[in-house]
Amino acid sequence: MIKRKSVFVDILLTLITAGLFNLWVQYRQMRDINKILGRSEYSAFLCLIFSVFTFGLYFIYHEYKLTREIQNKLYKDDDPYTPIWTAVATAFGLWFLVDSYQQHLINRFIELNS
Repeated sequence: MIKRKSVFVDILLTLITAGLFNLWVQYRQMRDINKILGRSEYSAFLCLIFSVFTFGLYFIYHEYKLTREIQNKLYKDDDPYTPIWTAVATAFGLWFLVDSYQQHLINRFIELNS
């Protein structure tokens, strides 16, 4: 069973640890999305490796893709603009806000389906 996570605590711990806690947030979100979708598409390890080798460009794409997946598969929402703004925000270093938004969507899905 997937449980709700506190967006506030995620942001607070990410700021206190200078971003390191966000590695856990990323892993946890990918694990939860894989469980919800019933497949193993997202890998925190591969995301980290590809992001390092592409100097962060892959991570921008990952945040776009994950947001689009959450919207399309979980909510049947075809809004093309939200995944784009998440990619732009990630490119400008606001990835922790994007992760907070994604966690909000996951939490809402959990509430609706519990």
